[in-house]
Amino acid sequence: MPPSHPLRWPVALAVVLMAIPAAAAAQGDAPSIVRVTVRAEEGGAPLPGTHVELIGAFIAANADSAGVARLSGVRPGPTIVSIHKLGYGDERFTLNVPPGDTLSIDVDLQSQAVRLAAVRATATHSRVLAESGFLERQRQGIGSYATRTEWEGRGRLNFSDVMRRMRGIRVARTADGRTLLTSGRGNISMSSMCSGVLLFVDGVLMNVDGRYDDINLLVPVSELEAVEAYAGPAEIPAQYNQTGSACGVVLAWRRGAR
Repeated sequence: MPPSHPLRWPVALAVVLMAIPAAAAAQGDAPSIVRVTVRAEEGGAPLPGTHVELIGAFIAANADSAGVARLSGVRPGPTIVSIHKLGYGDERFTLNVPPGDTLSIDVDLQSQAVRLAAVRATATHSRVLAESGFLERQRQGIGSYATRTEWEGRGRLNFSDVMRRMRGIRVARTADGRTLLTSGRGNISMSSMCSGVLLFVDGVLMNVDGRYDDINLLVPVSELEAVEAYAGPAEIPAQYNQTGSACGVVLAWRRGAR
């Protein structure tokens, strides 16, 4: 007797034959895993932290403590591998990734000197100003203060020129040609002027009457780090007016003096 269902086997066979290319296509598109082991030089120590990236695939990983970077979900086909580690030369090459597989590769990086950008160190304040107490007194803001950054590059200045910039301090010439420092309280033509402005250089008193043969030679601007001036007795720091008789005080600090 003939089979009651003569088409069952051909149909089943057709389904199987159709499934084979579909499975093959699925296998051909299956993502893979790329496992990259990075070492220093040839057969050297593992390089943890090395950055491994598949260019264009947006897949990247850093090597673990064993120097292994594991990249999963990689589509089959050619891809560009980029490897970077600070202190070593970069590596870049093309890798053909098979479908549905784990591909392991070893990479040796050559050590390379790192060229750093030039570093320019700038001291905010000199040691002289910190140790002399200048910075603390400047912070309190009682007197008048200037540092060399305010006169450097402004032509040929002398100490008298710097003094003329200080609030409350006047520079004059006496009849015998000497330099006289006065406070802003009076005028040298007035008998009531206060001319006993004391000058200290690096904490040492230069004269007791505020008169100097050549103050510009006494304190060359090229050696000057900073100046502070106090125009009245109430402003003067106690250690620089122990007798209480000074009308004013100028403190000049040279570079590297302390």
